[in-house]
Amino acid sequence: MLSAESETVMSRQNRLVPLHEHPLSIFTKESIYSCDLCQGRNSICAYQCTECGYLLHEECIRGFLNNPSPCGHSLKVSMPNKSPQYANDRCHFSKSHLHSPFARCTICNINISMLRMGNQPPPTIYQPKHHEHTLTLLLRLVTFTCNACGVEGDRNPYVCLQCNVMVHKDCIEDLPRVICINRHDHRISHTFHLGQGEGEWECGVCRKRIDWVYGAFKCSRCPSYAVHSRCATRKEVWDFIELEGVPEEEEEVEEPYRVINEKEIVHFSHEEHVLRLDENNVNLRCQGCVLPINGDPCYKCVECDFGLHKACASLPRKKRRLLHNHKLVLQVDDSSGFWCKACRTISNGFRYKCVDDCDDDVVYDVRCSSASEPFQHDLHPHPLYWTLERSKRCQACNVETKDNILSCTVCDDYALCMGCATLPRKVKHRCDDHFLSLCQGVGNASGGNLWCDICETKTDPNVCYYTCEACGLSLHLKCVLGDFYYMKVGGTEPNPVIFANNGVTRPFCIACEARCKFPVILWAAISDLSAGYICSSDCAYRLEDKY
Repeated sequence: MLSAESETVMSRQNRLVPLHEHPLSIFTKESIYSCDLCQGRNSICAYQCTECGYLLHEECIRGFLNNPSPCGHSLKVSMPNKSPQYANDRCHFSKSHLHSPFARCTICNINISMLRMGNQPPPTIYQPKHHEHTLTLLLRLVTFTCNACGVEGDRNPYVCLQCNVMVHKDCIEDLPRVICINRHDHRISHTFHLGQGEGEWECGVCRKRIDWVYGAFKCSRCPSYAVHSRCATRKEVWDFIELEGVPEEEEEVEEPYRVINEKEIVHFSHEEHVLRLDENNVNLRCQGCVLPINGDPCYKCVECDFGLHKACASLPRKKRRLLHNHKLVLQVDDSSGFWCKACRTISNGFRYKCVDDCDDDVVYDVRCSSASEPFQHDLHPHPLYWTLERSKRCQACNVETKDNILSCTVCDDYALCMGCATLPRKVKHRCDDHFLSLCQGVGNASGGNLWCDICETKTDPNVCYYTCEACGLSLHLKCVLGDFYYMKVGGTEPNPVIFANNGVTRPFCIACEARCKFPVILWAAISDLSAGYICSSDCAYRLEDKY
């Protein structure tokens, strides 16, 4: 005799869910390892088919019946190797391959893995902030374009039966309404219908076309600015703060300097002295970007050697930048060097740093953080954009780069890494009396034979190099700049000390034991018994490993 509970289970089974095409009989044994549903869980009570040996634990039947059918039809347990040829071999909800018994609706032609039986999406969703009507889960295998994000998919759309809107579940639940992104000064809001507008919409992140029929984020102040929903909510772009219902207040701008008169200012980084506009200085390095002034407009201190490019003096003290999803704060403390997260060069000039609970290494020098879109470069005729593409080869250094890439939207294969994009366009070097210009390709002066006059080895014309058009020189980038070009000479810490390698005799490096050929070098005390000049980062690492 079956227990009352077992009879109830069997009654529910026969009435609601045809688990098997033949009748199942009670089967009791101390240890059962052959359940066709759970694949081997121990039990003392099961039901078995007397015709084909199909066996199910009682608790497996109960768990199956306790989860309702998402489509309202009866489900049947199927085996992966016994499914009909027309059946899909994936779970309708998780899209994972089915390697164990699963539930199948033969009317809707859908499969549901046992793991998802108790974790099914809700049959309806009502989110009035996103859509005014109730959305209903569609269980048919259909290909559709989501009206919220404009991305094609086939994963269980939710449909509005009143206005024919179809959306992904995560779009209706997770898409924010109002946000700020790192490449636009105003808030942007999500809409399910972008609208035709005055012309073709272009995404402000990936720079590709936006279909106006579908949803996107748009700016209410800038009528032509819009961003794909998926682009706007990427971790590189959005700070994950929902601003709907938050009053928009104009943030008080903290100016970087105080104006004395039309030619004199007091900058916050040098408040003890007045800076005066100078448009002809060629013997000074900027304290902000650490590049030589080279005759560019600058502000020079009237009492000491402090100087700033006019553009560096105007850098905002707090700003959203392309390279990070939080606001960055300008810091001017030069007591120690830092590695720029974008170009991976070391500097001790001004830097932008994230102060919103990010890692300590989220620091950018002012050259990289000042990059804006569209980015114009002398070596390429088209503007460049930070489109968040991955793994492209930099056309300047021929190195595969995985992040921080500026890409051309006209030439698919042209891209620059941030380090090459921010290289100084003209430099002075002791090997030539003229300014050296950044170049790529074989110029007329070189006659097709490119040799570096500093290291006396071949120069590859396919990558960037410095050249003097008057003298026909071609010089490797590293030979001209070295690893410490963006470090201020002198420094404030006793160890290491930054030196300009401009003496009559070049010193020997204590690591590689060759003469230091780069324009800026270090002097450091590595240990009580070892101190001396270091020519490059590689040599510094070699000594660090040694001691």
